[in-house]
Amino acid sequence: MKSYPILLAFVGLAVSTPLEAQSAKLHRGARVFVASMPDFDTYFKSALEEKQVPVQVVGSRDEAEFEIQGTSESQKAGAAKKVFMGSWHSDEQASISVTDLKSGEVVFAYSANKKNSAHGKQTSAEACAKHLKEAIEKSK
Repeated sequence: MKSYPILLAFVGLAVSTPLEAQSAKLHRGARVFVASMPDFDTYFKSALEEKQVPVQVVGSRDEAEFEIQGTSESQKAGAAKKVFMGSWHSDEQASISVTDLKSGEVVFAYSANKKNSAHGKQTSAEACAKHLKEAIEKSK
């Protein structure tokens, strides 16, 4: 019987992620683009300033590292609420998400549900901005 030499080759593969490909954490001074949110984006941009959220809002998505998208909804006080509870305040819901534009990863999301909001959308926008600021400050 003839014997044949067998050549075995082992190829070592190392799996690593280059720094450029890793998702960037939301950080102080991050350039963010606030997408159009009907009847909410102006409140949200004002809330970012009011709550001193440490990000830089840019006017173009191309200049941004992150994009903030969201929705909001208001429910006006109905007749029964006005008569029986004496409240003319609306109920407000809003949610935002912050996406890393390089990786597509959602790095932050928050939903606010404010009952009997005296200041309407402003209240829910400020709640979203406050929690965004807290998340940025935690990630130091």
